[in-house]
Amino acid sequence: MYIELSKREKKLARELIEKGLREEFKRGMLSFDAILQQWKSEGGDIKENYYKIFNAVTDFDKQIARRYDGMTGSKYLSIVAGQVYDKLYDRAEIDGFGEEAKDRILRMLSFADE
Repeated sequence: MYIELSKREKKLARELIEKGLREEFKRGMLSFDAILQQWKSEGGDIKENYYKIFNAVTDFDKQIARRYDGMTGSKYLSIVAGQVYDKLYDRAEIDGFGEEAKDRILRMLSFADE
């Protein structure tokens, strides 16, 4: 069931989604860097290491696309719930939502924990 978010809640959702996306990008870049640092310190086959980076970037891109492509207001709460589940920001950040929206996010999180 879709919950109609208020303007304030939509703004909060967009801000949290942007914050979470930035953290995901940061984590992705750090993982790519770790692959490069390992190659720099240990050496190894350049082609094999290239494919490690390529596959890491491709997998990361698919993950980002699954979560954010076609993002509309009807997906805001599920995206926020996914970001909270992935610990991209503190769970307390959802306290700015109204009770109905917050309950929906928490319900989604409880299903994810099962």
